[in-house]
Amino acid sequence: MDKITQKILKQLQTKNLIKKDDLEIYSFGLECLFLKIIHILSYLLIGLCMKELLSLLISGSVLIPLRRKAGGYHAKTRSGCYVFSCCVVFLLCLTNKTTAIPLIIYGELLITDILILLFAPVENENRKLNLDEQNLFRKQAIKLLFIVNAIIIAICLLDNYLFLAHWSKNGIIFAGGLLLMGIKKDKFKTPAA
Repeated sequence: MDKITQKILKQLQTKNLIKKDDLEIYSFGLECLFLKIIHILSYLLIGLCMKELLSLLISGSVLIPLRRKAGGYHAKTRSGCYVFSCCVVFLLCLTNKTTAIPLIIYGELLITDILILLFAPVENENRKLNLDEQNLFRKQAIKLLFIVNAIIIAICLLDNYLFLAHWSKNGIIFAGGLLLMGIKKDKFKTPAA
């Protein structure tokens, strides 16, 4: 990946598209882009292999924006992040294979909604928030939670599409689980000596 990044940067610099002083910034940006592409392709591959690509896309469309606003657990290293994220995607696909029962959907939603309402946003060492950011992210998480809950309840009332409600609910549940893991990690962090 470093070789590809350096080759691209050299080409951009040769064509005078970037300045030498900005190489480090562009290098970081390209590295992040490549890592995102690898993550996304891996997730899609997991979904395809498990024959849960559609359910993964629906759950992910809830999980990803909610997680960005609610926060939660993050691995310390890039490789740890990759392995952990792939495990979460695998577990999400497994969970999406289970049967949807309206009463259970409502109960799980209620518990997870309360958790997110009480604790979002949860910071991590890579993302420290000031008070204004905390308030903004909290409002955005609650708004998103309200919208998705309304959609899930509407889908449950249709009865024929419970699987869509189930997949969407799983996105919220996984966001809540990652939030809870972030709280626990922060609570049990050992102080620096």
